[in-house]
Amino acid sequence: MEEKFVPKHVEEKWQRFWEESSAFRATRNENKEKYYLLEMFPYPSGRIHMGHVRNYSIGDVIARFMRMRGRNVLHPMGWDAFGMPAENAAIQHKSHPGAWTYENIEYMRSQLKKLGFSYDWDREIATCHVDYYRWEQLIFLKMYEKGLAYKKNSFVNWCPKCETVLANEQVEDGGCWRCDSEVVQKELDQWFLRITEYAEELLEYTNKLPGWPERVLTMQRNWIGKSSGCEIDFALEGGAGTVRVFTTRQDTLYGATFMSLAPEHPLAMDLAVSDRREEVAAFIDKVKRTDKQVRTAEDLEKEGVFTGAYC
Repeated sequence: MEEKFVPKHVEEKWQRFWEESSAFRATRNENKEKYYLLEMFPYPSGRIHMGHVRNYSIGDVIARFMRMRGRNVLHPMGWDAFGMPAENAAIQHKSHPGAWTYENIEYMRSQLKKLGFSYDWDREIATCHVDYYRWEQLIFLKMYEKGLAYKKNSFVNWCPKCETVLANEQVEDGGCWRCDSEVVQKELDQWFLRITEYAEELLEYTNKLPGWPERVLTMQRNWIGKSSGCEIDFALEGGAGTVRVFTTRQDTLYGATFMSLAPEHPLAMDLAVSDRREEVAAFIDKVKRTDKQVRTAEDLEKEGVFTGAYC
């Protein structure tokens, strides 16, 4: 018996056995209760890091636990392989995006297998495979045909270096989470999905979910964001048009003393009188560079500048 544990001697043997025996392959079995487990697919950036190891170790523990409990566990793995980051990385390495992505997938797959995670590798997918994204395209077309997909202009978080749009969660201290470049607000023609068409159905179903913590249900309801109220037009001084607002407390309108516009509002600069335009423009630029999560924080002290216009 060896006095020192040598992982290479033990793990390779059992990992080879698991692969040859398809130990983690999910098959139809009507006698076992099904259990589906999915962690977020990694982006094939080239190497896994400790964040991957932590996340997938937690998932693997659950998968193995459920197998030991007699469940028929489906634990797949795949690669979130589309997007501008792949193209930019390929340009940086003077490589074709396809070659760069598939080389990274090969390397990262070998790393994950060495960690011994219990994936059903027979079900491996990559979002850049036509066999995968053809179904996404079909779903989008069906939504477009039913009027659920539409285009309009909207401001987005834009990384000028990565040349891509970022979610609010991908903006860290005003910078891009990948390259740390300053993120700016940019108006683009965007595709939107009319998820509000399903708001009532989604809200109603939150009352039927068994075993969900109330705080999670509250988060889901807030995310759906249904708000009942009315729209009101405020006439601008001098008959120069109106400003439409939405309120849930129309009974308080008689006490209104001022109106605030978001910096992205198309009237923000139009309403600025000549001697206020410079200050208004500077404030709009400042706010647009502020992290959206910081801007919308409940404890943030609100600030603004006067446009010089009246209702």
